[in-house]
Amino acid sequence: MNAQQLLENMADLESRIAVIYERFVARFHDVPDVRALWESMSREELRHAELLSLAAGAARSLIADPMAVDHLARLRAVVEQDEAEQSEVVHLQEALRVTADLEEAEAEHLHATLNALGDVARSLVNNPTMEHRSRRLLEYAVQLFGTPALQERVAWRRFHD
Repeated sequence: MNAQQLLENMADLESRIAVIYERFVARFHDVPDVRALWESMSREELRHAELLSLAAGAARSLIADPMAVDHLARLRAVVEQDEAEQSEVVHLQEALRVTADLEEAEAEHLHATLNALGDVARSLVNNPTMEHRSRRLLEYAVQLFGTPALQERVAWRRFHD
């Protein structure tokens, strides 16, 4: 896989995550605080997808580091699992767990993928728009509405980049 393909795949994953959040917005529209969180997170993911797509156009045919490909595969696995699960989510706590899963996977693999690409992705690594600003809001939502196990997991893990 070349760097352009890798960045295009990452953009696709970010867009798919945005769709999951948009579905949660619709499903939990009666909880304004959490609805606003997912609306914000969805906008963030779409912006990331846009930036990744732009970078893909400039990457052309440079070969991607195998570590970057591995990180992408791990992120894809989490997204695919959560896409399958999100259609069955009926409880707010489960939606927050899926969201935490996605954000943890992004925290672990998105920037690692970009770093593994080196100079091709340097501008993205250093771009403040690629940060996940909504993560602190997610932590707060989990504090208010999450299960004790999820609260403990999020408090231990923290989503700060």
